[in-house]
Amino acid sequence: MLEIFFLIFLSKKIGKIVEAKGRKPGGYKAMLVAFWFGGEIVGLLIGGAMVGESIGIYLIALIGAGVGAAVSFGIANNLAPERLESQSQAGTGTDLKE
Repeated sequence: MLEIFFLIFLSKKIGKIVEAKGRKPGGYKAMLVAFWFGGEIVGLLIGGAMVGESIGIYLIALIGAGVGAAVSFGIANNLAPERLESQSQAGTGTDLKE
């Protein structure tokens, strides 16, 4: 249950990061959730193979979820700001009023 609240908190943060760069946040929020659960599943499999006890498996699964979230934040933080069409045409030197 606590993980759900943490995911909501993180999705709001990643949404603000990408909105500040002029992008729509929906896809990046979905990426965060997918990477979170993907990392958790991979951590679950690795923990099951390495540890074999339930609390150890769960802790390794949480580490995998954290790695997935960190990767999604890394992607969001490294995005280039979205250029507006007026900005991209301003420096071309072409006259659109012919």
